[in-house]
Amino acid sequence: MLDIIVFSFLGIIAGIIAGLLPGLHPNQIYFLSSTLVVLEPKYFVVFLCSMAVSNIVFNYLPSLFLSLPDLSTIINILPGHRMVLKGEGMKALLASLVAVIITLIILSLSLPLLLILLPIIYKAAAPFVPFLLLALMVLMVLLEKGWEKKVFAAFLFLLSGIWGFVVLNSKLIASHTAILPALTGLFGLPGLLASAKTRIPKQTVNEVNVNISMKIILVGLAAGFLSGVLPGAGESQAGVAVMAFQRANDEEIVSSLAAINIANLFLSLVMLASTGRVRSGLSDALAIIDFKEFLLLSVGALLFSIGLSALACFWFGKKLLFLLEKVDYKKLSYTVILFLLIIVYAFSGFVGLFILLVSTSMGILPLMLHVKRTCNMGFLMIPVILYVNS
Repeated sequence: MLDIIVFSFLGIIAGIIAGLLPGLHPNQIYFLSSTLVVLEPKYFVVFLCSMAVSNIVFNYLPSLFLSLPDLSTIINILPGHRMVLKGEGMKALLASLVAVIITLIILSLSLPLLLILLPIIYKAAAPFVPFLLLALMVLMVLLEKGWEKKVFAAFLFLLSGIWGFVVLNSKLIASHTAILPALTGLFGLPGLLASAKTRIPKQTVNEVNVNISMKIILVGLAAGFLSGVLPGAGESQAGVAVMAFQRANDEEIVSSLAAINIANLFLSLVMLASTGRVRSGLSDALAIIDFKEFLLLSVGALLFSIGLSALACFWFGKKLLFLLEKVDYKKLSYTVILFLLIIVYAFSGFVGLFILLVSTSMGILPLMLHVKRTCNMGFLMIPVILYVNS
């Protein structure tokens, strides 16, 4: 038992590092997991599950407080960053943490039912994924007020979609490498540039209360099915669905999006265990260890890690916000931008910098045209539609 706890702690630490540093993803720590599989598959399962949970949790700090997007938290920077600029940064963070904990508990209790239903849902819904995403894009365009904004939104969807198809199919750079500069340019840098002249307001840190209803959690859970079960769909697309269909305030949207993040991870594990569908490197371990042991280890690691990660993130978040109030936010924003440029160059070279430049230019357009920044989600949604149809 002690060895399991040790590897769980190692996974939590690795996830914290991956969550706090932009450009570093758990997949880039995968070389450790290869060694763990050779030594003992159960250690690999515990390590990777713990790393995935802590990475989700600590991703909220840069995505909320510094507007640095990760693929799973790209939508959170929109309502979450607004809350920070209103002095409600800790409220946004606490709402996210509470939502992931409640959602994970609900999913764990529902595990027997999920093992039966998910394969059936997957088989029935998989052929309709492109049509669902297309309908979602049309709806988001129609939700814009005024025909001019509708035209602008449709234009941005198409423009970002073409750019996504070009970038993700380029022979000059691998698609997984291109994601960082593209999403940073579309969603991260424009937010940093726009808020660089704004001093972060005094934050309410103590006695923060959140109001999370089961309706909000269930909405996030339902959208999580889209990313965790259906092929070609991801957390970002599910987040777009929440923001399009759900009339809610920023706190409620942040909570729903957090539920999506953890639901995607949990449901991917269940899908892997019940159908053998490959969604992560855990498939190697599943081929070696017993089915029941796999579920016990993975779910146990998720529950154990979520509590420790949430407590550590909440404590670290308070310290971080205290520091942000004291520093010059303009200088901090420019420092972060410089750091991102270095990171992008280190991981993707001059091609990555070019992608970042073009993506940033496109990311500024929604701010100038006064339409929702989620219109640039065409970068991911249109290639997914074309890929699933191919």
